[in-house]
Order: sequence, then C-alpha cells, then structure tokens
Amino acid sequence: MRICYLYLHRLSGRGSGRYMQSLLKYFSGKRYKISLVAGMRSKLSILKDIDVKYVHFPFQIPVYQGRADVKKNVKISTVPDSQLFSLIRRFAEWEVKINERDKIDVVHVNHASILPFSAYLAQKINKVPYVVTAHGTGTLSSLESGRNFEIAKLGLERSEKVIANSKFTKRGLVKDFGIKKNKIKVIYPGIDTDVFKPVTERVKKAVRRKYGCKGKKIVFSSGFFSEEKGFQHLLKAASIYERERDDVVTLITGQGSYQSEMERLIKKYKLKNTKILGWVLRKDLIKLYATADMFVTPSIWDEPFGLVSVEALSSRTPVIATNVGGIPEIVTRDVGDIVEPKSAGQIADVVMKRIDDDCWLKKKGKKGRERVIEHFSVKAGGRETEKVYKKAIR
Repeated sequence: MRICYLYLHRLSGRGSGRYMQSLLKYFSGKRYKISLVAGMRSKLSILKDIDVKYVHFPFQIPVYQGRADVKKNVKISTVPDSQLFSLIRRFAEWEVKINERDKIDVVHVNHASILPFSAYLAQKINKVPYVVTAHGTGTLSSLESGRNFEIAKLGLERSEKVIANSKFTKRGLVKDFGIKKNKIKVIYPGIDTDVFKPVTERVKKAVRRKYGCKGKKIVFSSGFFSEEKGFQHLLKAASIYERERDDVVTLITGQGSYQSEMERLIKKYKLKNTKILGWVLRKDLIKLYATADMFVTPSIWDEPFGLVSVEALSSRTPVIATNVGGIPEIVTRDVGDIVEPKSAGQIADVVMKRIDDDCWLKKKGKKGRERVIEHFSVKAGGRETEKVYKKAIR
C-alpha cells in the first residue's frame, strides 16, 4: 500500500503532530510506502525512511489557533485569499506529482480545515481516494469565517471517510458541518506505550533529586501554555493545598505566551513548592510522567481529546481531569477522578484526599495503563486506521 499524508505544520509538539508520528511509526513498521507533504520542517528520526516533500512559501504558514514554534501566530481565518489558495494549490500539486511518480493508493489529510480541499482538487486529476482526520484546533479554525467553513465542508463531504479523534469531535462534525454519522469513524489517537511507561524506583529517585523533590509528593501537569488550558486554576488549587501541606510539589512543563501570567500568579499566591519548568526534553518529560504521584489536566475549554492525559495514564500515573470536551472519554473514575472546569477547590480536595492513599494511586495507575493499551495505543489506533484505508481503496 502507498500512503500519502498531508500535514500543514511541524510533526513535533502539538497533539496532531504526535498523532501523525504514531501513524508513521505504525505504517512504516508494516513496510508500506509512505510519502509526506508538509508545510514546515521537522527534525525527527522517524522521517529518515519516509519520502518527505516540503511545500515552500514566501510567507509564514498560518496557524489554526496558536503555536509556540512560530514567530507570529497568523490565523488562517485572517490571511488573504491569495495566500490561502496558494497553500491549497501547492499541496494539491505535490500530491499529483507524487502520484505521477509512485502510484498512490490512499491520501490521509490531517485537520478538518484547508487541506481536505487540496486532496479534493488533486482527486479530480489523479482519482485517488482520501480520508480526513478531524482534530480540535483545525475544526475550530474552520468555524471562524464563512470562507474557511465552505472550504472545509466541501473537503470533508468529498472524502471517503472522516476520522474523528473522539465521540465529542464526531458530534461537532455532525452538528456544525452536517456530516452524516455513518461517514464518521471514531478512532482515538494512539501513543507509544513502549515509550510512555512506568519507570524503576531508581529512576524516580533520580528525577526527584533533579527537580528538588526528594521526600516530597509530586503533582504534575503539562501542555501548551494558554488561558484555555486552565493552568491558572491548578495554580489556585496549589495555593489551597500548599497551606495544608509543605511536602507536595507542583511541577508544570510546556511553553506558550501564557507563561508570564502563570508566573505572576505564582508570585501572587506566594507559592513556594510550585515550579514552571518550561519546555523540557522528551526523555525528561517521559520520566516526569512516570515519577509523578498524580497528573492534572485542568483544561477549561471543550478539548476534543487530550493527549497529555493518555501519556500520563500510560505511565501508570492517575489523572485528575476536568469534565470538558472529549476528556471524560479518556479519564474515567476507574483511572483517576473528574472535576468540574474552573474548580480549583475540587482539584485541591482530590489532591489532599488521595495524595497519601498508596492503594488508590496504585489501583488507578494500573487500571490507567491497561485502559491505554486497550484503547489508546499506536497498535489499536493503527489497526482501525488501516481498516479505513482498505475500505476507502475498495
């Protein structure tokens, strides 16, 4: 099978990029021939065996909502028509060129935004079927202007299948775009459970020493620093449990423009055991997930999925998460606890109630890893996606 992927940004960092990495790993492992057409360069070892083509433009690639790895966040809804249709055309042209050289069996487009329209235009020439995966930010971007909406809607309608990253996303596609339910297949993004996994006590001790947490409990959180991710409520929760406990440390990793506000709140609340670590190496992030006693996902917007929660659960760490978007599809009472959004008090209550309960922590952690292996692994997601490809080709 020859697969061609279309992706607008870098493959590193955000959820859809990591989703793409998992697909590339799964299908390259099956020795399928893979091509990738991307708008931004990525330095990843997984790309060495993949035919990668970068689309070059004399302007900055626009973003769906926001990214920390571009100089200025120019949103797709605000770019001139000339730039937008130049993007669409160039991706379509590359797909046609690749098909002329190596017969493509199926095209997979990421984000319910402008690139499904690229695949639709290319299909008029090469007759290659395409499928689309709908993530959160791309879908929201398409609802910001009539132009974006019409382009995305047509691209979705002409696809063979639309993959939704959660049941929540599927409901949005039906409601906002009028896509028929039977055209949409829910396939959860998969993560590598051989990478995000429990670590030894020796490694945990080394991590605690490195971050000054020896002999202390760790509440961990990670993600893109923006207001809608809800870190301000985690910091307020920390101000509550720090008054009661001096042996609980809160560590937060990530990057984004909201970091300055988070640092201001740390000073305002006079938090002594809360640290913003910023961006950390992936190897360090993996160890932090597995060393933490609890992970908190404090998001306050309707997040369609929530990959950080899956990575924490895969590391056998219980998760406290907010009841928004698709997050409750990941975090159930079996693997952690659910609180209401913007509820610093509820987060603090769970932390204080459960942080010393080793039985609860171990039980939820064990169930969490089992749940990820069954529903959110690279293999589970890859198998279901492969079925979609084969049906689209037939």
